[in-house]
Amino acid sequence: MKYKLIFPVKEEIILPIQYQHILQSALLAWIDDSTYQTFLHDTGFSLGKRSYKLYTFSKIYGKFELDTRNKKIIFRDAIHLYLSSCDQRYLTYTIKNIISNRPLVLGNYALTLDRVEYIEEVYEGNSCNVRTLSPIAISSTLTRADGAKKRYYYNPKEREYSNMLRDNLIRKYKAFYEKDPADSEFHIELIRKGKESLVFYKKEAVRAWNGVFKISGSKELIELALNAGLGERNSAGFGCVMKIE
Repeated sequence: MKYKLIFPVKEEIILPIQYQHILQSALLAWIDDSTYQTFLHDTGFSLGKRSYKLYTFSKIYGKFELDTRNKKIIFRDAIHLYLSSCDQRYLTYTIKNIISNRPLVLGNYALTLDRVEYIEEVYEGNSCNVRTLSPIAISSTLTRADGAKKRYYYNPKEREYSNMLRDNLIRKYKAFYEKDPADSEFHIELIRKGKESLVFYKKEAVRAWNGVFKISGSKELIELALNAGLGERNSAGFGCVMKIE
């Protein structure tokens, strides 16, 4: 499920250009259940040595100015963002804040929600087109000739890109449902020119991709991609996608 959250801006909001970690912390603190909040922060849904939070969020949308000299982004009008998860509890605990009018504390700013909109993502057949609301990242650790380890981020033109995103989705499915998907087919391809984003998250450089993609295959995995996000670091604001016509 996916929701669009709209916030009025009464005074300008000034954030670092690389604000993902600030938004991630704000959204986690906004969950109206301390036990579930701790579960997400400390554990999540485990599969072997891996752990998945199974929610994601978009970048902040709205009119903005960039202060490149000071590495700041300035919002001066209404802003909105998208929240998405395959776990009903996450959205339930977050939506409770709408009823209680509890503000979202984003850095030094307390934002009061104006309204929320449910995003219905209906498609026919075994495929749909999606656009990124936040960039998709997928990587693996490679060993160089000298034995040193290096993290390598794949791009949509590489053959491994679709296979790795598929494998990532299957692991998420197993972690959440505790079983294998009945159909494990999944494929993703870039159908419009993509754009690479270099995002600095907690001082680590993450190479991720924005664009319009066609996803096809298992209905189970397509729905998981729409709700939990594609690729890695979803709970840090990567891989949030929305169905388009």
